[in-house]
Amino acid sequence: MPVYATLLAPAGRWLYRLQRGVVVGDAELQWVLTAEAGYALHLQGRVAGLSLLDWASQGQIDAAGIAPERFAVRRRGRDNQAANFQRGAGKITFSGPTHELPLLPGAQDRLSWMLQLPAIVAAAPERFAAGASIRLFVASARGGGDVWDFVVQGPDTVGATPALKLVREPQRLYDTRAEIWLDPADHFLPLRILQTPTGGGAGMELLREAR
Repeated sequence: MPVYATLLAPAGRWLYRLQRGVVVGDAELQWVLTAEAGYALHLQGRVAGLSLLDWASQGQIDAAGIAPERFAVRRRGRDNQAANFQRGAGKITFSGPTHELPLLPGAQDRLSWMLQLPAIVAAAPERFAAGASIRLFVASARGGGDVWDFVVQGPDTVGATPALKLVREPQRLYDTRAEIWLDPADHFLPLRILQTPTGGGAGMELLREAR
C-alpha cells in the first residue's frame, strides 16, 4: 500500500445536512487534535432530536497521517461495534467477529478516511488532476476491510462552491460506491459525501451547510 504525504486540517467542527435513505436530519463532524500527537474524530447525526448516526475514531498522527487505534459505531452512547488497530501486533481486530485483518500502511476506518483523503490532496494538490488516484485500505467496525481506490474526476461544484470530486467505485456486489467533493478553499475539507451501497440498502449523504 502506498504511503502519502499529508497536510491535516486544523481542529474544528462542521455542520452537515444528513440524508440516509428517505430520512433527513443534521450532522456534526468534530475533529480534535489532542496532546502527544493524538486525535479524536466524531460524527453524530440526528433526526428530530433522535440519534441516527454515532461514529467515533481515535488514535495518533504519524508519518502516514491519521493512524486510527479504535473505530466504534455507537448506540445510546455505548460502543456497539468496533475495530481495533493493534499497531504493535500489526493487525486489526473486531469486537464481534473473531477473524483478524493485517494492518496495512496508512490503513483507515470508515470515518477517518473522510479527513485523511483531504489531507493527502492538501499536501500536494498539483498531483491530483483528473485521472490521478489515491489508494487507501479502509476497515469497517463490522469486520470488513478493503482497498478503496479514489479516482479524481476533476473540478466540480457543490451549489455555487468550487470543488474537487473523487469517486471510489464498488468492486463487487454489496460493496460501497463513495463520492466526495473537496473544498480547495478550506483545507480540501469535504463539502459533500455520498455513499451508496450496491445490492440494496439505504445510501448516506452528508452536505455541508453554508457558514
